[in-house]
Amino acid sequence: MIRRRTVFLLGAATLVATAAAVVAVIDRTAETRSEVEAERLFPDLQERAGEVQQVRIARAEGAETGTVTLLRTENGWILKERDQYPARTDLVRKLLFDLGQLELIERKTADPARLDRLDLADLGQKGSQASRIAVTTAGGDTLADLFIGKKRESLTGGKPMVYVRRGGENQSYLAEGELDLRGGPVEWLVQEVVNIPKETIVAAELTSAAGEVLRLERDGQDFRIAGLPEGRKIGSQYSVNNAATLIERLLFDDVRSAAGLDFDGGPGGAVYSTGDGLTVSLDLAAAPDGNGALPWIRVEVAIAGDAGEEARKRGEAARAQTEGWAYRLSSYNLERLQATMESLTKPAEGS
Repeated sequence: MIRRRTVFLLGAATLVATAAAVVAVIDRTAETRSEVEAERLFPDLQERAGEVQQVRIARAEGAETGTVTLLRTENGWILKERDQYPARTDLVRKLLFDLGQLELIERKTADPARLDRLDLADLGQKGSQASRIAVTTAGGDTLADLFIGKKRESLTGGKPMVYVRRGGENQSYLAEGELDLRGGPVEWLVQEVVNIPKETIVAAELTSAAGEVLRLERDGQDFRIAGLPEGRKIGSQYSVNNAATLIERLLFDDVRSAAGLDFDGGPGGAVYSTGDGLTVSLDLAAAPDGNGALPWIRVEVAIAGDAGEEARKRGEAARAQTEGWAYRLSSYNLERLQATMESLTKPAEGS
């Protein structure tokens, strides 16, 4: 039988060992954190943000998100990977600010063989999940060069954290701060093609690839099908209205220069008319790469001579935004654009 004194001694020894372990952990943590305490990765970035000419977020070949190269021009930021389409300035500014605020809090592995566990392997390594961000000036100065790996949420509800390592170094760190690299190139763009208020739209003519023309005309709050054949009726009023108002906040899934695409009307198209003097035409071009890829659309905006001031401003803005560009729509929006008499109607009862 174990004596009470023995139990007491064992308990005391356990407490001492536990306390020693806690002290060791605290000392180790303090030592680790003190080496990088309050150390910002790029302390001068905020002051020199006005000098930045390029922000490149590189990913491994074949990565789903793809590389993003943002370039500063006199007219704002553009995206190299989408034929220099205008990029969202607010996102670029936020990224540069957040990068300048990023702070190292803990030293991690420096073993190249273990970097992949933190998603910090070199981009040339097969299966690398890292992103490498490089910020440079017009004069060629590199203001930041950093591998970005896995994110880690704060268990105490504080700032988010992420694993990082400087370009050209194997030493990795846990850093504290917000850092949104988003996804692929398109996510750095304003994805709106046009936005014409649906209450101004009075008619839409949709032309199929077979040359069939479907005319939808406003009838109060809804649209009706002009020339509805006898023995047919509208299958869903929602679907008719939805097809007629496609150009209200129309978003794209992808964008490219319209140069080199053949908008000969083969795949069809559509023309939308507003009551305040705008005509918006959407022409389709087959994808040059084929293989079942969705077609591209071109937008052309005509402004009537008697259009009101508000409509004219809206039309000029839409024209400036879309001229020279081709857009790829989602399959859902493409279905709206390519609606036909057959798809919008059904046999009437008793016919």
